[in-house]
Amino acid sequence: MATVGQLTRIADVEELKDLQKLYLKDWPSHCVAYFWLDNYLRWLHQNPTLKHLEFYTLDNDYRSDGLFILVHRYQLFFSNLSRQKSGLEVALKHLDWSGGFKVSAIHETHHKIYKQLALDLRLHMDREMNTIMYILTREEAARLQVKCPEGYYLDRVRLEHADLINDLWSARHPGSLKLIQMLIAHNTNVGLFEKESGSLCAWCLRLQSGFLGALEVLPAHQRRGLGQVVAAAISKAIAADLQQDITALVNMNNRAACRVFEKLGFRLIQGEHYYWSMIRPAEGGQISWPCGE
Repeated sequence: MATVGQLTRIADVEELKDLQKLYLKDWPSHCVAYFWLDNYLRWLHQNPTLKHLEFYTLDNDYRSDGLFILVHRYQLFFSNLSRQKSGLEVALKHLDWSGGFKVSAIHETHHKIYKQLALDLRLHMDREMNTIMYILTREEAARLQVKCPEGYYLDRVRLEHADLINDLWSARHPGSLKLIQMLIAHNTNVGLFEKESGSLCAWCLRLQSGFLGALEVLPAHQRRGLGQVVAAAISKAIAADLQQDITALVNMNNRAACRVFEKLGFRLIQGEHYYWSMIRPAEGGQISWPCGE
C-alpha cells in the first residue's frame, strides 16, 4: 500500500514549546518525550545555530496527537501521545534511514511499530537493549542527603574527562565521544574526585532524554558506595537547577544499578519498558559523528 501524508519540519521554537507542553499530560506517562524536547530547546537557547538538528511531524499537525520525530545527527527519537500506529508509522516511513540511526528510548508500544517498520523497510537492526524506568520526584530529590566520603570531593566533570567517560560508557558507539562532550558542556553532571590526586573516580551525566546516564565508578574505587553518592548528588542538582523530576533507565539484568536507585527512593514505573537500538547504514559500516563538527 502506498504511503500517504507528508513529513514536515517544525522550525519555530514557540511551536516546539507548545508541542512540549502537550507531553505534560498524565505525568509521568510521557515524560521521556517531554525531556527530549526540553533538552534540545535548552541547547537551542544556548546555541541557536546548533547543527544538524531537525524536528518533524506529519502534515504540519503535531497538535492532534503530539506526533514528532527528532533527529540530531545520527540520533533519532520519535513519539506520539496515543502510542498508536496511525500517523507515526507513516511519518517514520518517510524518514531517510539510509545513513543509519541510534534510536533512543523507544517506548514498548512504539517498539512494536519500530520493529515492524524495520522488517518492512529491510533495515539492519543492531545492538538492541531492553530497559526499565525509575523516577524520583524533584521534591524527593531536593530532600536527599549527600554525604561525600572522606578523601573525596564533588565537582562538575570537565571536557578533559570526556575520553575517559566515553571509553567506559556501556553504550559507547562510533560518534559517542562528541555526544559525551556535548553532554558535559550543556547538561547537569557530577563527578567525584580523589582529594589527594585530584583525579576523577566516579561520575554521572544527564542524557538528552533526561535520564541519568554513564554512571560509572573506576574499579579501584568500587565497593565504597560512590555510585550512590554521585547518583544522589546529580539528582539533587537537577532538582535545584531545572526544577524537574529525575529519571533513570536501567538494563533489566543490572541488579546493582537497580539497588542504587532503590536505596535513594526512586520508584520503579511498573510495566514500562524502553528500548535502545541501532540501525546500520544501508551501505554497511557504522554510523559516526564527523570529526570536528
